[in-house]
Amino acid sequence: MPEPMTPERCREFLAAGSLSGVLAVVRSDGRPHATPLWYALDGEDLLINVGAQTVKGRAIAAEPRVTLCVHEDKAPYNFVMVEGTAEISTDPDEIRRGATEIGRRYLPAEALDGYVGYATSPGTVGVRIRVDRMVGIDSVAG
Repeated sequence: MPEPMTPERCREFLAAGSLSGVLAVVRSDGRPHATPLWYALDGEDLLINVGAQTVKGRAIAAEPRVTLCVHEDKAPYNFVMVEGTAEISTDPDEIRRGATEIGRRYLPAEALDGYVGYATSPGTVGVRIRVDRMVGIDSVAG
């Protein structure tokens, strides 16, 4: 039976394993845009990296309200949806720190430098998502 997650359980779910998230933003013409991506938790916030001139990057710059959904695609099909406000950083140290945290979450140590190099390449920005609302459900399929 589906069970609502507590805020603590939501953060635990978001921090565990290496599930990808799907980020939803609003394009300039009002159409939604959703893409999978990697993320990391930083205290109460989530960190992502995006290209400044990508659809995601331009949309966040124009409208910082975003949604990130993280779900398991196997039983019992838990998920967490985060609604938040995105803050773009062009500070190279912040971008590198965020990319390092994200890379550590998903990659083996020997692949970290390559990922951080990619994620800090020119035109990439760091994004901190400040959580405004979080909803999680355990055992969606019972």
